Amino acid sequence: MLPRKVNRYPLELSVIFSWKGPRHDRQVGVGLTRDISPNGTFVVTQSPPPLDADIKLKAFLPPSRDQFRSVMYTHGRVVRVDPSPGGASPGGFAVAGTEFVLRSQKYQ
Repeated sequence: MLPRKVNRYPLELSVIFSWKGPRHDRQVGVGLTRDISPNGTFVVTQSPPPLDADIKLKAFLPPSRDQFRSVMYTHGRVVRVDPSPGGASPGGFAVAGTEFVLRSQKYQ
């Protein structure tokens, strides 16, 4: 097994993700990140997008002490889909992306 090129950081954040379906309609799903790296993230979800889907993802960071909430935006390609093992627990997917944008807004 080859060593990883970058470190992954265990981080559980709520996410909303979307991709274009077979009829070019926008599909939406929700989940939690399992880990994040500079090259992508793994999302645990009941409704993973298909392999090779072009995906947009928003991850919500907890509010800071000064009552600002940060949202991380990224886009990338689904490079792996792990089905739910036996349907009992959620599966997930890995998305490779290279651009992460962090924005803050006043939390209400």
